[in-house]
Amino acid sequence: MGFYSQDGELKARSYPRTFGQEVEVALSALDCLLNGEKAIYVSSDLTTGKRFFRLLREYGARDSSDLKLKLGEERYRLLLWDPNTAAANDFARRIREQFGGNKLVITPAPFVAPSWSQAEYLVFWETCIRTRVEAVFFNDSWQYSNGCTYEFAVAQSECVRTFDSDGMPLHLEEGIMLIAEAVRDLEAEGIQPIELRTNLTRLRKLRQPPRHHEGPRRPFQ
Repeated sequence: MGFYSQDGELKARSYPRTFGQEVEVALSALDCLLNGEKAIYVSSDLTTGKRFFRLLREYGARDSSDLKLKLGEERYRLLLWDPNTAAANDFARRIREQFGGNKLVITPAPFVAPSWSQAEYLVFWETCIRTRVEAVFFNDSWQYSNGCTYEFAVAQSECVRTFDSDGMPLHLEEGIMLIAEAVRDLEAEGIQPIELRTNLTRLRKLRQPPRHHEGPRRPFQ
């Protein structure tokens, strides 16, 4: 009998850990793949974004919890989570193919930690971006996503290079402009995008002290 059994007692064992310890375990597994290299991280809307806000309007929901209540778990997954994760994974494949498979690409979509809150997921990926990533690519309409805009702020604060879905540089001021437009768009429809506003404030604070020279818009190399 091997160490892993579908129905064996090893699978049923539990390991009480702190959140910090769980993060260290997950990062150590990632390091097995990276082996000292830095990867490209692809940011794409998962739990929020344009599709999420459209569903809020359609079902008269106040927030994510209310939307889940109105839709039910199965329809919530069908209408939001499944299409968002599929788009995120497709984006990751496209970026990897763009570099001929010669770059390590991290997509957060497949990662599942059942006991983690959304805030804990954000902290984990923030740690990953700050320590193990050389560039972040943002999928189309990223500026409508709470998570993507947070990751853009993290990358900008760490001076990790940021790019749009076509591989062109996505600088601080352009990001601020796009998020501000998304906020105005949602507010015009009666939606209060609190997290987008918070992340916009984070980015505006990065204007001071003076940042490094952003340089011309050239594709990632």
